[in-house]
Formats: sequence, C-alpha cells, structure tokens
Amino acid sequence: MRRALLFLLVAGALGIGAAEYLTISFPFRQWIGDVVRRGELQALVGRHGIYQDDVERAWRADLFAVGADPSEIEPAILGELKRAALQRLIEQERLHRAAAGEAVASSSVERETQLLRDQFRDEKAWQRSLLGADLAARLLAHEVTTSLRARNWLEKQIAPGLPPNDSEAERYYREHQSAFQQPLRLRASHLFLAAPDGYPEEVIERQEILIEQMAKRIANGESFPALIAEFSEDEATKMRAGDLGYFSATRMLPEVFAAAEQLQPGQLSAPVRSRLGFHIIRLTETRPARQLSLEEARPEIIALLENQKRGATVAALLER
Repeated sequence: MRRALLFLLVAGALGIGAAEYLTISFPFRQWIGDVVRRGELQALVGRHGIYQDDVERAWRADLFAVGADPSEIEPAILGELKRAALQRLIEQERLHRAAAGEAVASSSVERETQLLRDQFRDEKAWQRSLLGADLAARLLAHEVTTSLRARNWLEKQIAPGLPPNDSEAERYYREHQSAFQQPLRLRASHLFLAAPDGYPEEVIERQEILIEQMAKRIANGESFPALIAEFSEDEATKMRAGDLGYFSATRMLPEVFAAAEQLQPGQLSAPVRSRLGFHIIRLTETRPARQLSLEEARPEIIALLENQKRGATVAALLER
C-alpha cells in the first residue's frame, strides 16, 4: 500500500502527462477498484472505469424492475444478464462522454423525477423502490440529468435523418402487408361484478346470485344503462353506460370476446364468467377483419421506420 502511494506521489511530481496516463491505465484502475472496494475492473471507456460493483448494481436493478428474484435465476442466464449489463454500461458511458457538453434545465430534471415518482401509490412505496434499486435521491437526480443530457444530444444528432420519405413507407407497406391486417373488432358495453379467481367462494357465490338477478331485471324491462350506473363495479366504464369501446380478440378477456362475438348488435348475453368476475354484455357494433390501406397504416409505418433509423444511428454513433 505504501509503495502504491509513493508511486502516485512520484507520478504527480512528473506532471499532468503522467497523471493522465495513470487515469487511463488499466492496471491503475484495477488497483483503484481494490482500494475503493468496487471490485475488479470490467471495462475502461476513456478515463472511466466500469467495475464489478457497477455491473452487479445494473443487473440487479434490471431484475428488480421486472420483479424477479436473483436467487431464482439459473447460473447460465445470470451470466448472460451480467454480460448484457456490462455491454449496456459501456454503451451508456460512450454516450455520456459524447453528450457531456449538453445543457439540461433543472426544471426538466424535476419534471422527469416527478413523472417517475407518480408511478408509485405513495411516498413509502417510492422510497422502497429507490432502496430496492440501490438509489439515493441525490444519485437519482444525477442519473436523470445524465439521461436527459444523453437524450438531448441524441435527438440533435439523429433528428435530421429520421423522417422516412414516401417511397420508404410505400416499400415497407408492400413488403409487410400481412402485418397490416386489421382483425375482427367488436364494440360492446357490459355490466360487471367483480369476482376474481382466488376470491372466497362465498363472495363469488353472492356475486353470481346478484348477476342472475340483474339479468332477470333486464329481461323484465329495466334499463340496462341504469343498472350499469347503479351496480357495475367497472369504475372505468360505468359512467359511460358500460361502453368498452372497440376491441379485438387479443385485447379482451377471452370469455367476453367469445360471448360478444355470438351476439347481434343490440342483443344482450346471458351472464358470462371470466377470471375477473361476471359480465352481462350488449353488442353495439361489429367491424369485420380487413386489410388496412397505405394511408391508414402510414402513421404506424413512419413510427416504426423512425425507430429503426434511430436505433441504427445510435449504434453507429456509439461505435465512433
């Protein structure tokens, strides 16, 4: 340890040139990693070292974000996660170095941080999330600032070449027409009583009796929208007469779609059981499957091509 410190003093006496050499020296960074207890040096990007602890924190944050338990991950998969985390850290550092001169307003940092905070139900859940991701509030602000700086720089670099021209959009449409098939879509409204799988049996039975009573009252002439407004437990739809809007099979509970598909517009279903509870469904409209025109598909194609260009441009910039 004393020899290492003496070496540093000598390097300082030799001037800035030697000091700069030390900061970009792989063996020196390895030694620093041991001194500051950050583990072995994994990569060196310019003068920035990426250490074992950085990689550990990155892959653990990835797992935390998706609610996965590290102890349940197979060793082979864990190795892949660590390699992917290291590669991402290298690319991020290259990007951060390139974007170092970008200005970021403090109001932008506050707004982005608040958007993150708003995803949690209360302050306790927010702090627990920060703790789980190994982030202090000050470190989070730094991370948000760095991210915004990189985003601003990237947009300036890639924006001029992003908008696809008409010929690119037309060519993509011709080559991928099968991707622009609009499936059968239905529009329906429902009266819903919650009884999810796993609820106590007595609760499910009580809700089943109630939905049968609702069906009888509708059959006896009571207003379907009025019963929805009074009894439906779907808070998102009850104030608009239970309207579910248009949906395809992939965007609706299977039991609800299957029941609605058998109806004629204006017709009501018998009570239907799904994994969430009980439904009485009224079909409003049927829209058959069809091929989207180029003009209808254009917004999606433009967004997709812009994302492709953005990804390719970012990759090229990071390779510089």
